[in-house]
Amino acid sequence: MYGKCSSLPDAWSVFHDLVHKNAFSCNIMISTLCANGQSAQAIHLFLALASDSVVRPTHVSFVAAKRVLGLFSESLGLESGALEEAFEGERHAMRMNYYPPCPEPELTILDAHADPNGFTILQQDTRVKDGLQIVHCGAWVPIKPLPGAFVVNIGDQLQVLSNDAYKSVEHRAVVNSERTRVSIASFYGPAEDSHIALLAQLVADEAPACFKDSVYGNYLQSFYASKLDGKAAIETVRY
Repeated sequence: MYGKCSSLPDAWSVFHDLVHKNAFSCNIMISTLCANGQSAQAIHLFLALASDSVVRPTHVSFVAAKRVLGLFSESLGLESGALEEAFEGERHAMRMNYYPPCPEPELTILDAHADPNGFTILQQDTRVKDGLQIVHCGAWVPIKPLPGAFVVNIGDQLQVLSNDAYKSVEHRAVVNSERTRVSIASFYGPAEDSHIALLAQLVADEAPACFKDSVYGNYLQSFYASKLDGKAAIETVRY
């Protein structure tokens, strides 16, 4: 368990207490764009968002992730545990983001990218209608938050394992000109030493193998080297 709280010096102690009450421990990283003096407001917003969940955020995200992964497996015509077995272990992390308002939001759009993991479960701030955007049919489309609902973004490893049946979602975050926005993202994927190879059951004459085998830790290095350049990382393992 680790915390990263550059401009929120007391945030980790708050979330350490919150997570310690759960049955499951995960990595938590708190990222923020706020100026000095705004840490108290950021912590208050994080806790308010987390309290909207039916159960504590780290536990619900882990349980939900396992269920979602099983549904992805079944949708591919596989046994429900096939993708979990292919992960060869699990890596679960949670990140909490704080975006203060900006009078020129077009100057602070975060770089577009697809997540390198299996998939991401995102809890959005329902007070801000345009915070997450995805690429759809070549255009940026806002994903409006729904009360009580999570957004699930497919990541690169699910695209690899499914032999391109699923596509990882290229997305970006935008800030609001008037309102603060916060979000909680839970990342679920393979262990770093997992060997990722597309599932043989999904290779056929009409669906030839699209991706080379890789080690997830090495893939992460390629992802970070790409500096959030769209979907550049997944092209490094494509035939």
